[in-house]
Amino acid sequence: MRTVFLHGDVDRFAATAAELSERFGARAEVPGLVDTLLRDKCARDGLLARWTTTDVTRLLTEVVPRHLVLPRWSAVPELLHDWVDFLAAERLLMSGSAPVPALHAAIDRAAPEYLAAMADPAEWGPEKFWSLAAREHGVDLGSDGAFARFVESVDDGVVDLDRDLLRAIEERAEREGLPVPAYWLPPMRVPDESTPDTEAARTGIVARMAELHGWIGAGRGKDEFGDLAGALGCDLPAMRLTLEWAVRVHLVRVVGDRVVRSAISGALLAEPGVLWTRLWQMFVLLDEVLDAEAEVLDGLLGGEDAFPEVVQAMLSALYTDTEAVPLEQVVSLVAHALAEDGAVEGETRAAVARVVVRVLDQWELMGMLRRHATELPELLERIEAFAPGGEADHTVIELMPLGVWAAHGALREFGFIAPTLDEVVESPAEVVVLALPGSPPDVVEEVVAAWVGSRGRAAASLELAELLRRVDDPEVRLGALWLLEHTGDEGVAAVLDLREDPVCGPAARMWLRVRPNGQEVELRDGDELVVALDTMVVTAREDTAAFLADFRTHTTPDQLAVLDEITRTGDARADLVLGVVAAEHPDERVSKAAKRCLNRLNT
Repeated sequence: MRTVFLHGDVDRFAATAAELSERFGARAEVPGLVDTLLRDKCARDGLLARWTTTDVTRLLTEVVPRHLVLPRWSAVPELLHDWVDFLAAERLLMSGSAPVPALHAAIDRAAPEYLAAMADPAEWGPEKFWSLAAREHGVDLGSDGAFARFVESVDDGVVDLDRDLLRAIEERAEREGLPVPAYWLPPMRVPDESTPDTEAARTGIVARMAELHGWIGAGRGKDEFGDLAGALGCDLPAMRLTLEWAVRVHLVRVVGDRVVRSAISGALLAEPGVLWTRLWQMFVLLDEVLDAEAEVLDGLLGGEDAFPEVVQAMLSALYTDTEAVPLEQVVSLVAHALAEDGAVEGETRAAVARVVVRVLDQWELMGMLRRHATELPELLERIEAFAPGGEADHTVIELMPLGVWAAHGALREFGFIAPTLDEVVESPAEVVVLALPGSPPDVVEEVVAAWVGSRGRAAASLELAELLRRVDDPEVRLGALWLLEHTGDEGVAAVLDLREDPVCGPAARMWLRVRPNGQEVELRDGDELVVALDTMVVTAREDTAAFLADFRTHTTPDQLAVLDEITRTGDARADLVLGVVAAEHPDERVSKAAKRCLNRLNT
């Protein structure tokens, strides 16, 4: 059973959650608890079987009080004890979890605080508050329209509720946001926390702030600011942005019609690392970067502030690539983030591009990146793929150490899980094989060598073999077998023990046969097709266009034969491949054949 979900895979998470709930068994006194704890865990880190003392404490003291209405509160700690024992007995508890006795002790320690939270309406969520308020006023929640009438009576003042309490509950819920599945970025080399201290003094932004501070002197009237742009060597929009930025980090302050130095300005300038970090923390609040494009970009989000979305999308585009990233690619990804239907063209896309360039100007001034033009064929190909037509901009962008450090922290603040290399090396095999795809080749090489080296080849091979026995998932299976390639003879020995396994036997036999010094392992009917289906499923999930392009390299009769073969296997994964071919294959003959095969499979 797969218990790791790193990329928001809702459908496969739901299947695992249902299976875990069924195996654990229902508990009438605690309806919805297992579903709640699994959904919360999926949103926190995507690791359903890794439980720490912090996890169980948070579940008891925050998650359950926010969401669940229960007939007997003390049943929750009892069930949570059972849950921990269940995971341990089923050998599902992932490495990195706290020891079982420590989890039980944490549950017992948190129980009093949990009971207090269940009794305190201030700890409830909005839905629970409204539900219990309606019950207390005799509302039949099963009656059509009854709850809506109750809310209307509250709005009209007929029913009195504690509005201050309700406002506080709703504000907290808005701050916490809706739980969404965790999304892991590829592991990256991240500079240490001392990076701003060692790099900031050399950046243009710190120099500009020092120039601004010197120009302000004993204070300047706002009517004198026409001269500031010249003093700073920038245009008027950049001058206004610099001044607003300086106010936000409390380097200067506005007093009536004058701007003066703050009381901490001298000390702040003497600590360039601190100043740089404060400037970076305040950057996302600088709506002035949008300038004239604010109305256009905010309009793409239904009037909501677009600037945080722009910053998040740009950091995501730049952070996960250790080489140069085309400007055209960054613009396209930002446009897509602002309008997920992809309908950002013409002048609207041009507005996005202007904002992206303004942001890059400031980040370059901060020493976070460098830009240059490229004529490298592989980069030009990427540029053309993202350019909307016409003359493409050949500018590419590379993050510098300050940029990687800043992006890593900011993306974590935005809610992404952005692991460092060390964090992935310490992770169990299931996390490693799912986290590495999409990482730069040099990062993959470093992680694999360190992961195997930290365990030793024998222990690493046994951990991967156990993963192959436990998880029947093509993405995990392909990744684990690929990782076994790096464990030498110990890996071969581990895979030899898997030849007869009902879950991974076909893949193990094929892996052994295709090695450079292949073992004398007898293949069985269907082995090659089962392994080919693994590859087709993973490719179809990740990149439909690439899957179809590869599928169409075969002749039409061969394509039809493959469709028939995978249908006859009765494999549950075949419906994904057949569905993609049926819906998107351009050859009507092949797409119709896929539809017929899909019908056969489903019946």
